[in-house]
Amino acid sequence: MLDETKLFDFVKLIFTKPAQYKNVKNHNKKRHQFMMNRFFAIKFPTNAQALNVNGINPIAVVDSWAMVASRFRGVPSWIYTKTKKAKKTTSIKKEYIPSDEAVKFFIEKNEIGKREYAELEKFAKEELHQQLQMIEKSMKVY
Repeated sequence: MLDETKLFDFVKLIFTKPAQYKNVKNHNKKRHQFMMNRFFAIKFPTNAQALNVNGINPIAVVDSWAMVASRFRGVPSWIYTKTKKAKKTTSIKKEYIPSDEAVKFFIEKNEIGKREYAELEKFAKEELHQQLQMIEKSMKVY
């Protein structure tokens, strides 16, 4: 027996057990309306956008998706989307500490203050450090 209050049980129920879906309470249809619209938006984005209106009857939205789901024999694979895993960093990178001369040159060259430099360091650290390393290399050459 599938539990209609749980989202993925509800999804399985819509696709595989239309007779049991007829007995689902309206409260549970309202409860799952947002996520059902999200799931079906993967395959039917235009239809999902048409049903994505404030004030629309959520029960009718879920019933319409159930009508679409009746065309499938089982739960389709596009319902279960995969997420990307975060890359594991096995090697520990040595923290780059820019020289005071390079920082001073960068601030003067770009006509920014220490506050803007701190924001760059906070939001675009890698790009900033790349530019500072290039400045340091050119300072060593000359």
